[in-house]
Amino acid sequence: MYNPFSVTLTLIAMVTISACSTQLTEKGFNVNLVTASSSDQCSLIKMFTVQGSDPDETLRMAFNEAAVLGADSMAVADGKETASGAEIKGAALTCRK
Repeated sequence: MYNPFSVTLTLIAMVTISACSTQLTEKGFNVNLVTASSSDQCSLIKMFTVQGSDPDETLRMAFNEAAVLGADSMAVADGKETASGAEIKGAALTCRK
């Protein structure tokens, strides 16, 4: 049975959840994720740590932070789930010469 009230509640919940989530910026979208073995040819800009409410949001935050630091690439040095969400320790890198 179709219930317009439940559809409205679902739409409101979806908008609220997406509004609270960190979005990937345009610069963050252009940052590449590299593995430790492929980062040998890269230059380290800075190590950084980000904390988010869940692993996906935290990864988007890490890409954005690497972009703010001027990186074209990022490596995850450590990642873990915490009681309040997730944490990533990352390396902002310059890999494109």
